[in-house]
Amino acid sequence: MAGAKIDFDHKDVSAKIGAAIQGLDNPGPLFQIIIEYLTRVHRQRFRNQVSPEGTPWAPLSPAYKKRKHRNANKILTLRGHLAGTLRGQYDQTGLEFGTDRPYGAAQHFGAEIDRAASTREVYFRQKRDGSVGNQFVKKGKSNFAQTVNVGGYKIRIPARPWLGTNEQQNNQIVKKAHDYLQDAMGG
Repeated sequence: MAGAKIDFDHKDVSAKIGAAIQGLDNPGPLFQIIIEYLTRVHRQRFRNQVSPEGTPWAPLSPAYKKRKHRNANKILTLRGHLAGTLRGQYDQTGLEFGTDRPYGAAQHFGAEIDRAASTREVYFRQKRDGSVGNQFVKKGKSNFAQTVNVGGYKIRIPARPWLGTNEQQNNQIVKKAHDYLQDAMGG
């Protein structure tokens, strides 16, 4: 070959490409990094009570808010069960992140629950004069019970999107993957 010539030693480049391929052949460490990131993002989302895009969740109904004693102003956090069940799992083909709780989907997408008519036992406290107030009490504090028929009704749960990522978070995941592969290539 006439003119200028460059001798190319492909061993170093091949080794780096081989390391990147090895990193892709074993994506477990990368998937674990992404799961840890998603867990942090979603826990923050529960603290902020917003959708992936930053939209505030639908407020609690006044009736439910009144009944809810603990964390009365917090949405989707009565006992922290939903946020506490965030999990990620992976295999060689990809990763999944979310919750195994069926109500997680109802809260995310919204739901309408049909409650069938039923018969229930309600408990009251009978006073010494024999009168019974109109306030329910717990069974253990009751001295008067009554069977009542409850008609069927619907419970409507508004959609409160809590699962997912926005563009900024997606870019952060891509950056983590880039950094992982760069580290795998020794660079």
